[in-house]
Amino acid sequence: MIKIEKDKLGLQDYFYIGYLYLIVLGIVSDAIFYGIFGVSYLNYTTILDALISPISLLTNNWHISLILTIMFWLMYMYFNNWMFKLYAYLRVKKWYQKIYNIEKWDKKYEHLAKKENKLTGLMFIFFLLFVSMRTGMALGTKSKYAKKEIIPNYTLVFKDNTKLDVRKVGQNSAYFFYFIPGEQVITATPIADNLKQIKVLKNKKK
Repeated sequence: MIKIEKDKLGLQDYFYIGYLYLIVLGIVSDAIFYGIFGVSYLNYTTILDALISPISLLTNNWHISLILTIMFWLMYMYFNNWMFKLYAYLRVKKWYQKIYNIEKWDKKYEHLAKKENKLTGLMFIFFLLFVSMRTGMALGTKSKYAKKEIIPNYTLVFKDNTKLDVRKVGQNSAYFFYFIPGEQVITATPIADNLKQIKVLKNKKK
């Protein structure tokens, strides 16, 4: 097994790792999100769509970004601070010393404190948080529209000038995903081939 040391990674390496990370994050999160609605999203996406998807979602939804930031910070504090403080508090207790080999655990915690893998751990934590959030969003949306009337928030104007009021679910560079009122399945329409205009219905938010 080849070991790559941290000090051998340059700016270009971190850029490449971040590039792959965003692609995987976008593909997995969107595949799960649309898969819950029965859509095989991989048939409708590109590498560029996967790369932009997480960034677009966070920049366009400040409340989601805030929630993820708070959860991410709490997890970071737990794994990098609280865990060591808890052990430091317990290790001086006589009952704890009788149960555990203090010297052995001191070495383990010293080893953990010296490990330079915080970036990898944080990336993994953020991945889990982001995918869980997208899964929750999909389940919540599906449950909501199964019980309530779907109210349109966009008007699609097709190239033959026909119009259709729909409820937007998502969009990428090539497709517009939406619910048609009265239907419980998502429709995916190619933007370039079919649509002339996409209009927002400002008075219909719910």
